[in-house]
Amino acid sequence: MGLHLSPKKTRITHTLTPYQEQVGFDFLGFTIRQFPVGKTHTGKDQQGKPLGFKTLIKPSKEAIKRHMAVLWEKLRTLRSASQAQVMKALHPIIWGWAAYYRTVSSSQTFSHCDRIFWYQLWSWAKKRHTNKGNQWIAQRYWHSVERRNWVFSTPEKAELRRHRTTTIRRHIKIKGTASPYNGNLLYWSQRLKMHPLMHETKAKLLQKQAGKCRWCELHFHEGDSIEIDHITPKSEGGGEELRNKFALHRHCHDARHAKSVKAETPRTLAEAGIHHM
Repeated sequence: MGLHLSPKKTRITHTLTPYQEQVGFDFLGFTIRQFPVGKTHTGKDQQGKPLGFKTLIKPSKEAIKRHMAVLWEKLRTLRSASQAQVMKALHPIIWGWAAYYRTVSSSQTFSHCDRIFWYQLWSWAKKRHTNKGNQWIAQRYWHSVERRNWVFSTPEKAELRRHRTTTIRRHIKIKGTASPYNGNLLYWSQRLKMHPLMHETKAKLLQKQAGKCRWCELHFHEGDSIEIDHITPKSEGGGEELRNKFALHRHCHDARHAKSVKAETPRTLAEAGIHHM
């Protein structure tokens, strides 16, 4: 097949017992290892026989270190920015990284990242206000939100996303010979809602809409491009609450806006207030 193994990138290792003072391996930002466990937590082979160990996949230490370095470097470039600007810049970084690792054992890692990130935010605030005391800084940038204290948020209660806000979603294998074309729309709509890479808002809307597109009323299938639109546009006073949103196919999204633009376009020059000279 023409496959060549690079000596620099290839090594022999073991995922359960140490080999040459190393155990497990890193791959694409993940650490794959096996741990000896008791009979209540052990994995089983194809015959159902206990193996005596369990395989755990976690974010690698290098991936965590790189991610926290990216956040710190971003904060350094935003030293003179407002709190709202900082939140807007960091939100997609935190959400994207956590979404990548949400399918593995990442709960403890997310909490660990949040603890480090809290100190990074505190350092940012201290350097931004060198002549202010700790109490003043805490009251300005940290508030109580929904019975949670010390939340990095604005006075309007808009808070910065935390890593542990992202819930863990395991990949679920497709049942037997299930197919998106066999007519079992209920199964596929539920599976799509629980997809590990599905955004929380989309998942809630899919559940609310029973897996159907609000424009064409057809069920979504795995692989469909799903987009979120506002029922009342923000330009007309619509908010970001869930009741003002709905999920629809990408082509249905385009069709909806095309129809809206066409309806708003004056049919004649006279309607637009333009007259011949």
